[in-house]
Amino acid sequence: MPHSRWISKVNNLTDSADPYDLGQRMTDGTPTPEATWRGLKPDSIHALQTLLGSVNSDSPAEEVFEAYLWAKKVLAQAMHARLQMHLPPECPVFWELRKKIGDLILGEYSGKIPAKYLKVPYGSTAHVELFATLLDKIGNPVEAAMLRIATEDSVHTERRMRELRELGFDITSAKSNGVDVYTLRSLDIDTSKTSSIIQNLIKKDKSLPNESLRQELLTIVSNR
Repeated sequence: MPHSRWISKVNNLTDSADPYDLGQRMTDGTPTPEATWRGLKPDSIHALQTLLGSVNSDSPAEEVFEAYLWAKKVLAQAMHARLQMHLPPECPVFWELRKKIGDLILGEYSGKIPAKYLKVPYGSTAHVELFATLLDKIGNPVEAAMLRIATEDSVHTERRMRELRELGFDITSAKSNGVDVYTLRSLDIDTSKTSSIIQNLIKKDKSLPNESLRQELLTIVSNR
């Protein structure tokens, strides 16, 4: 059965933890993916051994479930670090495409609606890594389960993928042998999506004083 000190270690990864004191730091002081991977390998092995022991010994259900959930969390973090090692440290293609989208938005709507709506959303680390994972296999389907590695098995992976498609990225979704897959077909941008990007930002803006102003802004965008 997992000991509480191991669970605490996983929940509170800090720079002071010995496995991360490897002299390998990012510019913001966080461990590099290599350092994180090396630090989590012992935890991953221990978690798997604990789970295997619980299963083999026919432990009570609660102990097996606890061991499974602990192993799942540790492995999700470890596999995420391993994926980051595989992907380039930055994904310039992602930012180049976002710049193209931003330029389209500015060229079409600058001076017509407030500047705060002329921004390209969805630029989180999760968005970058999901795109980079697809880019690594461009033209070929990638299983949704593989993409969840980039988000440490987050339930919001599919939402992040929808957001990338909202930007106009050429990403398709389908089922292959009963498995959900996503494909980055090309580096083309669907320019028709620019208006919906702005409209979504307007719809989500809770600071607007009234609905009539919101509708006026939406009308301006839709009439372009």
